[in-house]
Amino acid sequence: MSANRNITRIEHVSTGGYMIRIMRKGKMHQKYYSDTECGGKRKALTAARTERDKMESKLKGFTAKQIAKKERANNTSGVVGVRYVEETDLRWESQPVYGYWVAQWSPSKGVRKTARFSVEKYGDDEAFRLAVKARNKGVNSMES
Repeated sequence: MSANRNITRIEHVSTGGYMIRIMRKGKMHQKYYSDTECGGKRKALTAARTERDKMESKLKGFTAKQIAKKERANNTSGVVGVRYVEETDLRWESQPVYGYWVAQWSPSKGVRKTARFSVEKYGDDEAFRLAVKARNKGVNSMES
């Protein structure tokens, strides 16, 4: 991580300083450290870094499980982590199109799991139901 993450240098004509901005759970937390009040640029930056570290340890963000359950604006299925996919098989002259429901989740950091359920094999409603079931099972097994 950057040593100055969440810290921005603010330059004004008469004075300057460092602004800390941290967003947690939809709320903005900020604090300004003036060069003149802190006794110079370096001291203001040091004070801002110290305060930023305190704020980050005190203000906890969402857990991975909470993020996994958050619905996004571009969700089309109505269920978080479940989407419908159509693929064209270019290996054949007729180029058949296959539809399936995909469930996706992340059981641990850096790991992504996917389960696919064919509409041709299960039917649309059953494939969707199985994808939702797989997604819920996967999210319940996630690390907090």
